[in-house]
Amino acid sequence: MVESPTLKHAGATWWHTDDYASPDLSKASLGEFFLVALSTGAQIGEVWPFNYRYARSLVQVSLFATEAQKAEIESKTRYRLRKPPVVKPC
Repeated sequence: MVESPTLKHAGATWWHTDDYASPDLSKASLGEFFLVALSTGAQIGEVWPFNYRYARSLVQVSLFATEAQKAEIESKTRYRLRKPPVVKPC
């Protein structure tokens, strides 16, 4: 995924939706999340549905966004964003 140079210059970092406050696999939930995320100017990274065969299953989304965009997304929706997990060597 190529990061937007404009967002990178503004200090954007990668965020993931939180496990307990993520969109689910429905038109209403995903539509609301993507509408708000894209209207703030955030860049969508990857979308991972937990089990695409079942409606309303968990969907994890990664975003490249600034702190201000993150705060705006969280204030306009019920979804929460967190830093991505880090794998550390043993």
